[in-house]
Amino acid sequence: MPDALEALRFRFAPSGIRLPDLPPALSDAPSVVAMSLPKAGSTLLFALLQDLAPQAGLAYVSLQDFFFINGLRLTEQPHEAGTLFRPRGYCYGGFRGPPPYAIPILGAARCVVLVRDPRDMAVSHWYSITQSHVVPKAEQGEHFMAKARSQALERGKDAHVLQAARGLDAQYDRLLGSGIMHGSQTAVFRYEDVIFRKREWVEAICAWFGWAIPQEARDRIADRHDVRPARPDPSAHIRQVAPGNHREELGEKQRAQIDRILARWLTMFGYA
Repeated sequence: MPDALEALRFRFAPSGIRLPDLPPALSDAPSVVAMSLPKAGSTLLFALLQDLAPQAGLAYVSLQDFFFINGLRLTEQPHEAGTLFRPRGYCYGGFRGPPPYAIPILGAARCVVLVRDPRDMAVSHWYSITQSHVVPKAEQGEHFMAKARSQALERGKDAHVLQAARGLDAQYDRLLGSGIMHGSQTAVFRYEDVIFRKREWVEAICAWFGWAIPQEARDRIADRHDVRPARPDPSAHIRQVAPGNHREELGEKQRAQIDRILARWLTMFGYA
């Protein structure tokens, strides 16, 4: 029972919005940060870190998950959440893009960023929003997701994917502008390079963060999250994992349009 009660603890920011209490730090190890974007393999990255971090003596924290479950959109999250970052003892994950509050430990803490071909992300967004996306339990979030799903279905697949590509152009711009991708403290991984090499990826993450985790534990965690659907399942969160899926889903004309919209990022990350 004490563990269940602990999970329910929170406090109020001056703005009146709830803030979570941090779990106890497991050690004095340096804190780290992980960030990605929606549909870029973010769920996989954070699931790996949630299992790996305690093995390295760090408590895993996702402020974004806390706010999502409570029905808060990105623009509604309080700037006071920046006070929850500690230089030691924590692995801060769950960020699908830069948050609207400061991350004071950036520049000092080691960071990992996962990116993906934004054309595949745009297609994945269509299936996520129309079929598989988990709706938050809070009434406000439930209403927001139901409305988004209805609007996507009304637009249709081609129009929605094109709109998603424009949104991804803005999201990548925000990610680049946040500063997290600059400097020697951040390692950037591409989804395409790691999705079928999970053990090697876990090795690289542990090496970057300086985590001394036993080999057996690293392999076990990597294998646990090595999910490869035999065939695409539009209703599943992991619909399919093979890179380049947009070529099968989009027509030539639409691919050309999206390539123009996302040209900067396709070149920057080697997808052109």
